[in-house]
Amino acid sequence: MVASAVGLVVITAAMAAFELQSQFSRNTERLLGTQASTGLALTMMQRDLENAGLRFRGGVQNAGGPIWASVVRAYDNIGTPNVVTLRNDPLGVSTIVAWSGTTKGFVPGTDAFEVLQGNTQASTQRLGAQVSTVTPVGPTTVQLVISPNPFVFNEYNAAGPTTGPVLMLWSDDVHCMGRVTAKINGTYAGQIPVVGTTVTVQVSTVNADFGVPGANWAAGCPKALQNVEVLEQRRRYLVYRTDDASPGRPARVGLHVQTNAPCDPLSLGSNPGVFGVVCAPDLQTPQMVAEGVDDMQIAWRVPDAYAPTTGPGWCQRSTAEVSCGFERVGAADDPVIGKRMAAILGAQIVVSSHGQELFKRPGEGPPILLNHDPGVGADNIVRSVMQTSIVFRNLVNP
Repeated sequence: MVASAVGLVVITAAMAAFELQSQFSRNTERLLGTQASTGLALTMMQRDLENAGLRFRGGVQNAGGPIWASVVRAYDNIGTPNVVTLRNDPLGVSTIVAWSGTTKGFVPGTDAFEVLQGNTQASTQRLGAQVSTVTPVGPTTVQLVISPNPFVFNEYNAAGPTTGPVLMLWSDDVHCMGRVTAKINGTYAGQIPVVGTTVTVQVSTVNADFGVPGANWAAGCPKALQNVEVLEQRRRYLVYRTDDASPGRPARVGLHVQTNAPCDPLSLGSNPGVFGVVCAPDLQTPQMVAEGVDDMQIAWRVPDAYAPTTGPGWCQRSTAEVSCGFERVGAADDPVIGKRMAAILGAQIVVSSHGQELFKRPGEGPPILLNHDPGVGADNIVRSVMQTSIVFRNLVNP
């Protein structure tokens, strides 16, 4: 009986040790899996930031240029008293608010950003397009003659205050953005513009949400001989928490990405001669990229002359530095902050990530990322901290 009792104690201890080791192994595997997915997410963000504005060089070479159009839009510590809602479309029909209770939304105290990019395909029709003449219609609207015609017919036909293609108009030291709100004249053979012909459209300014009209056109943009780029891709990265309203499906927090609807105007569809879908900039539902990311903080590098304080042009890299103002509502439209945002040279991204199965360690607390202290006591959740640094390619390849 004594031997049986001792054996039972030994077996129980062995089983407890095995279960502890199994749990530790499971937590480690899941944490490593989260680290791997987070690493891929950092690569995605780095690639998008490097490519953002690759062909929209205005603003960087001249510290923002006399006119600006932000191809990178930063949101610092979203959920502060300033930025409390992120619009997904010009009219704000779809929005994202801060997570609270069981309501899904972005995680307050984290950073977010979005990038705008141009054509997904190399096309002579697209790449060669330039402004021929500019005729003012009003302070926020111009009539442009563009040669050669960069639009397939479905884009040209989609002209409107919320449906028209969004254009980047740029030259080496200046750029501005607008939406095609009315079609004036274009020559097409079916869906394809006739080779060698021009197109005339009405273009209105846009605000940070691509709503028209935005601020008045300033002198120098649009102007003749500027390049014309049709904006096709829009992505927003944010730390987002799903709702937990579904039984048996708990809320999940992680790095998410929002994109506009898949589109490829230059590709033939199922019907001969009919081209693909117009690219609308409206953002769709956030999709999980890396589960377990609960904080993301970004330090933005701007020209020294545009820095909020004297010295190196960093925004919020340490507690000694002041905000660039990107967290303000309408920052991209602000005459000072908008130019600063257009002149971003690079970034440092730091994320905090934990595994799907939370591994507890007494006294463990959320890490301090850059100048952001979560301000929360120990929650015993083990996290890893990962980071990457980006220099924009439009500086390296002007």
